[in-house]
Amino acid sequence: MRHHKIFAQLLIMVFFVILSTHGSHADDPPPVGQSKPASIPEGQSKGKPVPADEGISSDIFGKQGGNFHPFLIFQEIYTDNIFATDTNTKSDFITTIAPGVWLAFPANREKLLNIDTKTTSPGGLQLSRIKPEATRRYQSYFLYSPEFLLYSDHSSLDHVNHRAEGLFQYNLNSGFSFDIIDLFHDREDIAGNGIRDTLYRYQDNLLDLIATYAAPSGKFKFELDYSNYDIDYEDLAASYRNRNDNSFGLSAFYKLWPKTSIFVEYNFSDIDFDGGISTDSTEDRYYAGATWDMTAKTRGTLKLGYIEKDFDAATLEDQDGFSVELQTQHNLTPKRGLQINGFRKFNESDFGSASTFLSTGIDIALLQRFTEKWSGTFDVSFENNDYKGFDRTDDLFGLGPALRFEPRKWLIFDLGYHYYLNDSNLTTYDYEANQVYFRATLSL
Repeated sequence: MRHHKIFAQLLIMVFFVILSTHGSHADDPPPVGQSKPASIPEGQSKGKPVPADEGISSDIFGKQGGNFHPFLIFQEIYTDNIFATDTNTKSDFITTIAPGVWLAFPANREKLLNIDTKTTSPGGLQLSRIKPEATRRYQSYFLYSPEFLLYSDHSSLDHVNHRAEGLFQYNLNSGFSFDIIDLFHDREDIAGNGIRDTLYRYQDNLLDLIATYAAPSGKFKFELDYSNYDIDYEDLAASYRNRNDNSFGLSAFYKLWPKTSIFVEYNFSDIDFDGGISTDSTEDRYYAGATWDMTAKTRGTLKLGYIEKDFDAATLEDQDGFSVELQTQHNLTPKRGLQINGFRKFNESDFGSASTFLSTGIDIALLQRFTEKWSGTFDVSFENNDYKGFDRTDDLFGLGPALRFEPRKWLIFDLGYHYYLNDSNLTTYDYEANQVYFRATLSL
């Protein structure tokens, strides 16, 4: 482990040299948030922790400025159940060192992408991407960060993850605007079968384009969305999950009040697995809902609808059901914020004996700023996964408090705890995990 420590010290020293020669600084560094560590990778019925910078907005934490934003993250996690198994659990200390940089042209005061992919979700996103209101003629953004993960007792698991993301927005005077993003990951999943103590490496890529037309009256707005999501596992044991999704969406909005609109929406996904037509399917999703940004304190989107999932193989039973999605945030006071995200939708199975699973979940996060330098977060979540074609139902619970200290604008410390419990009707898939983490983030 000595060479690991030397490597970490070298990276930190280099970053401090950069800081000493750079005049700008930041309050809210990407890409790791406060409330949860990125520690239990997404696996079978293991809802992946959502980074806090996808949650409580930067209105509370502050924003950064400039074109060039290097950062360095050093994180230490202790977990008592690395592989999320019911028996024969293994504990370890995991060190993560993540240097990186994000660029914005023209200069921007905030990181422009705070979303992540979910491997089981059709199209790659658990919640819909909401296109922000355009404030400039154009905007471009790019981020790259490698993550070096070092295990204290299981050094054979040491590996390097990679994340790259980009965005380009362009707005025309005619009322048309375009917003395109691309997210690439090279990382791992927990096997999640209750038996194998292993991690599955995979690469996934999401390309998503939203084209918008706002009518001159200001009352109507139309959006066209296209996305391509591709995922590829290296391990043959997980190769049955390799697939490519093409999704299309069309939405029409009507503005009831200056900050509130109602809408109807149709989405279609063509889900194509590499292994053949046995699990290929299409999804039709119909929604009606409302979106609001009433004040600087309250914003959100709610949509209710219906999903029809049709499999290509005649041997698989088609699925349909009620669907819901909620994304809302309310800053209760200048120092306190609340976020609630909820969903009910079909996901692609991460279990070879099932065709799909119906996932229903909710995540609630509360943030409190105590002083100018101290703040805290508390997050609680629940997810129910009901598998189709196999008698399995999982209930996943999670909760976690976290504390943040910001001694300097370029330096942030996070200390947190998270608890996970998966309660399945099949005990093989039960697990319980406790995690404690410490994180130091340096940023410009």
